[in-house]
Amino acid sequence: MRAQRYLPFLMITAFACQPADTSASAKQAIDAANAQWPRLTSTGHADSIAEFYAADAVLMPPNMATMRGKDAVRAFFATINTIDPRPTLTLRAVTVVGSGPVAVETGRWHWAFPAGAKLPPGTPAVDSGKYIVRWAQQNGRWLMVDDVWNSDTPLPTPPPPPSAARRR
Repeated sequence: MRAQRYLPFLMITAFACQPADTSASAKQAIDAANAQWPRLTSTGHADSIAEFYAADAVLMPPNMATMRGKDAVRAFFATINTIDPRPTLTLRAVTVVGSGPVAVETGRWHWAFPAGAKLPPGTPAVDSGKYIVRWAQQNGRWLMVDDVWNSDTPLPTPPPPPSAARRR
């Protein structure tokens, strides 16, 4: 019977320990950051893009190895800047859920190179897909900690294997 007396106290304590819902403030900051990507990618500002990321950020691009740290993020976007003319990347948050100093964003991205761009072999001129980013509030700023994305474009069909007759 004594345990029943403490149940309301335990329930109140459990609910009081829940982190605040920071979804609205996180979404506002994330939308503001996302609005800057088209200008920064099309003008080649890898240093400015890297400022959206935490010092220990993890970047997980499709079909590539995971990269760690702000310097790796900067180098990744600087490599993209070697293509001339540069692409424009737009981001649109679909959902943002914040809890205390952490938020998770899911969204859509669209990538477009200007007409006439000399692209590396296999690079599409236009692409789009989805992404997930884990953000953390550090020193009053929302920064990207984990960034992963992939394309909606299907991978090319591999060539058929050589026939048994040709292998002999």
